[in-house]
Amino acid sequence: MSRSETIALVVEEIERATVKWKGWPSDPVHAAGVVSEEAGELMQAAMNHTYMWKDKRNMLTEAIHTAAMAIRFIEAYQAGHYDKRPDSLPEIAKK
Repeated sequence: MSRSETIALVVEEIERATVKWKGWPSDPVHAAGVVSEEAGELMQAAMNHTYMWKDKRNMLTEAIHTAAMAIRFIEAYQAGHYDKRPDSLPEIAKK
């Protein structure tokens, strides 16, 4: 698979995910959590393939999901979504 084909798969996933989940977290902690959750699923797929010899296509799927969510994070960052502190922070975080 070429790089352009790989990028096309990621772009397709971004579009699919944006339709399915319209919103995106307005704070970087929760947004990073989305990226981390996908990265965790990639790790699980890699472990399943390595140690249980499960289908390696699951790794590709989860890598695409991780890349797509990382790009959504970057897009929100570049749009300035994380420039101000959220109003709903716990008191300890406001100090």
